[in-house]
Order: sequence, then structure tokens, then C-alpha cells
Amino acid sequence: MDKEHIKGAEWRRWDLHLHTKDTVKNDQFASADFDEFCTTMFKKALEDKIAALGITDYFNIKNYLRVRDYVNAIDTNESFDEEEKNEIKRFLIVPNVELRVLPVTDRNRLVNIHCIFNPEYLDRLDDDFFNSIEMEVGNEVYKMNESGIKRLGTSKGATRDDAYMKGIESFVVSHEKLIALFKNKPILRSNTITVVSNSNTDGASAFQKHYDFFEEVDKN
Repeated sequence: MDKEHIKGAEWRRWDLHLHTKDTVKNDQFASADFDEFCTTMFKKALEDKIAALGITDYFNIKNYLRVRDYVNAIDTNESFDEEEKNEIKRFLIVPNVELRVLPVTDRNRLVNIHCIFNPEYLDRLDDDFFNSIEMEVGNEVYKMNESGIKRLGTSKGATRDDAYMKGIESFVVSHEKLIALFKNKPILRSNTITVVSNSNTDGASAFQKHYDFFEEVDKN
């Protein structure tokens, strides 16, 4: 066996839930612009020896694409030395789309679900994912793409400038439709990792009371 491949498993640090400056909700980053944020982010990632980053936002991958563009231009970036640039090029950087999914938890919160995509699948992501998930409100149907989310925001009374943000706050995905989507699109499913938060407010732990109920039934 090649000596290069006999040391066995190797542990690496990954951060797959990383919001950036200009995230569509609760952007409190102090960086002057997106490039400054990326410089700070990669400096910290190098310092902490993180090997993979999941660039996260609600219902879109725009900031992931901006981070990818930043990395593609890293050779001209004067904020890093050559060794750091080569390390940054080796980072695994993946898009992470954050969704709010029904049913609500015991704390009356929507479930927080993340879809982490294979970066090599991006050419099909609009058709297979964003344009294929819909929210029905009365007789209206809104797709989970930018125009659909803006239309939803407008229907909620938002101005033209605020329509996208209002739509983001209002868009809800049913877990039945999400499951059906992955069943009907096996290629999408094979290129996606789905992660549910374990929070006790908007994640798996928030359903603990249901398990408590069944445990009480078993005791009886």
C-alpha cells in the first residue's frame, strides 16, 4: 500500500452554518463591505484551522456565490501571503440554504432546516430546488425564488423596497412538500445533506414533549 494512504482517518474542523455580511435577516456584521468581511472570515478560519465552510442564508445562495468569487480572485488579494492563499484555495466551501418548515414546535416556532448542497450541482439548483418549492396562500401560489418571495412580500403589504425581506419573513415550507420534492428528484436528493436544528425552540429538541407523552403512556 502507498505509504501516503496508511495513516487512517484524519479529523478536520468544519463550520457549516456561517452567515455572512448582507445576510437577508439580522445582519449585524460590522465589516465595512463584503470583501472586508471575507478577509476577516478567512483570516479567522486559517487561525482556527477550519477546513470547510458552509455559507448560509435564507432561501438563496447569493452570498455563497460572492464568497466563491472572492476565493477565485484570491491570487490578486494583498491581504494574504502565498501560503495563506494556497490554504484558502483548498477550503471546501459549500452553499447552505436555511428554511423555515412546518409543523410548528411546542414553543410555537417553525422548524429550522438547512439544506447543504454539493457545489458541483449548482447549475441545476434553480430548476430543481428554488423553482420547485411553492407556498400556497389562498388562491395564490408563490415559488421559493426571488420573484415569488417578492410577490409574497407585496401581498403582505410591503413596499417595493421591503418586499423581499417581508417575503423572506413570511415564506414557509411544508415538510410534506419538501419530502415529496426529494422523493421525486433523486439526483437532487443525492446532492443534498439535510440537517435539522437541535434547538429546544425551533429544532428537534422542541418536540421533546411528544416523546414525554409516549413515555408516560408506556409507564401506564
